[in-house]
Amino acid sequence: MANLLILDASSSLCSVTLLNGEQRHDLSETQPRRHAQRLLPMVDEVLQLAGLPKAELDGIAYARGPGSFTGIRIAVSVVQGIAMGLDIPVYGFSTLQMLAQQSAASLGGQPDRIVSILDAHMGEVFWGVYQRQDNGIWALVGDEHVGAPDVCAAALAEAFGSEPESNWCLAGNGVKLLPESMPLPTQCARLEDIEPLCGFATAPVQAAWQQQLFGELDQYPPVYLRDSVAWKKLDEQPSLLKR
Repeated sequence: MANLLILDASSSLCSVTLLNGEQRHDLSETQPRRHAQRLLPMVDEVLQLAGLPKAELDGIAYARGPGSFTGIRIAVSVVQGIAMGLDIPVYGFSTLQMLAQQSAASLGGQPDRIVSILDAHMGEVFWGVYQRQDNGIWALVGDEHVGAPDVCAAALAEAFGSEPESNWCLAGNGVKLLPESMPLPTQCARLEDIEPLCGFATAPVQAAWQQQLFGELDQYPPVYLRDSVAWKKLDEQPSLLKR
């Protein structure tokens, strides 16, 4: 089996996971302003924990957003450096999808739909609706969005109305920002304190590897959702990893 490194710095958490054959090693820290200082050392630590030389990595995956603009830029810089240095392929996955995978694992029963909602700051939230596939991977229904909490609430009210009998779950720190008067379906779990961890992205990452979806970083650029934010390559942001 492949040795795959997974990174996430899209939230206040900084997490690293290594899939080493049939084993999995995880590290996570709450580092809201120290992602640049800790992400690379955490990569070295998880490799040391597994006893795996960096040269034996087969691929690297990362949470490409949406999420913290600075955190995502730091993650993509690290991914680009490692991928270029070791000449290994890259895969990018959605932070909201990762949160849906994590939420499903946290619930005793499987919901029909999971709505991942993250605080986007600037008075907005990121959200996306996810549905479980037969292989256990949660797939996006429609598009990922960014907007004011009341816009999100209106969109979800329409979705709830179209599937009133479904078992729903709202997950993420953006749930607290939704209007208190927002109508909810009869069956609706709320996971407001859950924070995304890249260890829960292992299923979609492994599936992507098996489907040979790993490739060049340009195939998986950061996803910010806000139109005003532009993707910049590593050589255009040289200060990101300086201490």
